[in-house]
Amino acid sequence: MNEIDKSFLNDIIKNPHKISEIEFDKILQILRTVKNILDEEYLLLKFKIKEEIEEVYVIGDIHGNLNSLMRLIDIINKNNPKLVIFLGDIVDRGPKQLECLLIVLILKILFPLKYYILRGNHETLEMNEYYGFLRDFNLRFKNINKFNEILNIYNFLPICSLINGGILCLHGGIPKDTEIIKKLQGQKCKNLKLIFNSVAQSIYQIMWNDPKTELNGFSDSFRGPGIFFFGYDVFENFMEVNDLKYLIRAHECFPEGFKWFFNKRLLSIFSSADYRGFYHPNPASYAIIKNNEVIPKLI
Repeated sequence: MNEIDKSFLNDIIKNPHKISEIEFDKILQILRTVKNILDEEYLLLKFKIKEEIEEVYVIGDIHGNLNSLMRLIDIINKNNPKLVIFLGDIVDRGPKQLECLLIVLILKILFPLKYYILRGNHETLEMNEYYGFLRDFNLRFKNINKFNEILNIYNFLPICSLINGGILCLHGGIPKDTEIIKKLQGQKCKNLKLIFNSVAQSIYQIMWNDPKTELNGFSDSFRGPGIFFFGYDVFENFMEVNDLKYLIRAHECFPEGFKWFFNKRLLSIFSSADYRGFYHPNPASYAIIKNNEVIPKLI
């Protein structure tokens, strides 16, 4: 496949409405270019940034909200952080799902060492079937088999990222296995199938679990079997075992836009504004990492 035209990609970023006019061959080129980049990434991304002068921006669920995504891109372009980490759930539910996914993937192609995408619980076939992205995709391209190219991206996304050794970013929450960070370390995304049986349950919990105040240990979640709420005690243990200072996650929408848990060591962000509609408004939020501290922001 020929090298992708960067001027075409830049034009799409500036004019996302043009995505509705793109033929699948061009989309396929974008997807396969990203797949080649992801082949060389690790399930656990590790970054060192310079204190005081460098920042990391962490972005939560987008869910097809193009307006929120473009506002975030404007903020990123203005402030130029060192790294931008998306915590997953780019698609489903919102009106511009393909647009949001392609824009994030194009940013990855244009700036592969600046933009990173983690896997959320909606980067799965099952969730896309239930919540709309698969249906929308099939209505547009009239060929369900083409969706396999999307799944090839999902299956090669990193699971979590570690900033300066002490700030962990992931989509949902901590798993029961406190050793999961060590198990993922040094494993490339393309090798996930080789270690899948030993880490599958923990990865599932990382994408799905939720914090809950006034809870000890883990308890079953309303989200389904194999998914858990986790309390302060097991959170503190996980953080101590892995020598962590903060955890940043997404996965839940709060009316105030973000929420601190557990003595302000776990920050939950959500980057799709008015996610539940006009009558249940919420601002979009993101997080800034600077000086090894975590700062929530509203947009």
